[in-house]
Amino acid sequence: MQRRPSMQQQQQGRAERSEAQRSAGRLAECGPQAASLAPDRFLALAQDLGATAAVLLPADVLVINDRYAALCAAPHRCPSYGLTPGCPPHAPSPAAFRACLAGYRLVLVFKIDAPAADLLSDNRKSVAQAIHRIAAGLEQAARSSGFARARGMAAGSCRELFCADEADCAVLHGARPCRHPDLARPSISAVGIDFAALAAQAGWPFARIDADAAVGSEPAMGLMAGLVLLD
Repeated sequence: MQRRPSMQQQQQGRAERSEAQRSAGRLAECGPQAASLAPDRFLALAQDLGATAAVLLPADVLVINDRYAALCAAPHRCPSYGLTPGCPPHAPSPAAFRACLAGYRLVLVFKIDAPAADLLSDNRKSVAQAIHRIAAGLEQAARSSGFARARGMAAGSCRELFCADEADCAVLHGARPCRHPDLARPSISAVGIDFAALAAQAGWPFARIDADAAVGSEPAMGLMAGLVLLD
């Protein structure tokens, strides 16, 4: 028997739908090109590709924090550190990414809601792979629609998600083409994006997931997210 959503989940769903509707109004401030390309359809496409929700925001809402990028290296080095172009030290520095953002007007942010227990288990990998797949699909659709410099980013390291069984990264070793160009996208944390601040802008409740959150009479929910920058 299908479980009926809790009152909190129903309220959150209504809030997310309202935010998606309001996001279209925000685009009027971003210039006529964005409006002429009907960016609302990217919101629907994100959900068609598997996202739980998506919103469009001005790109300048992104908060870049050098500390978050530094956490990839210390105090507990990420297993993917130095092993992929999308992770430090090969990814753009926070300072370089801030400069890059000046050329973008919009950011399409999307998420997948998942039980906290899944995000703390091996199931996290499949959720993260879906985030990369959605980011890549939206990026390609945006470029086809006239956003020539659309750039997708996603949670998690592409090395861990797609090339864990490979001896090395094809791009970093031998300057070969990426093995998964239609899936792998750079890490959002690698450039210092403050996702908690971004989630607040999107109207999405967000809290750190830990083992305690996964225990309870009602399954605790978490989320993973990605984004696409639109010029």
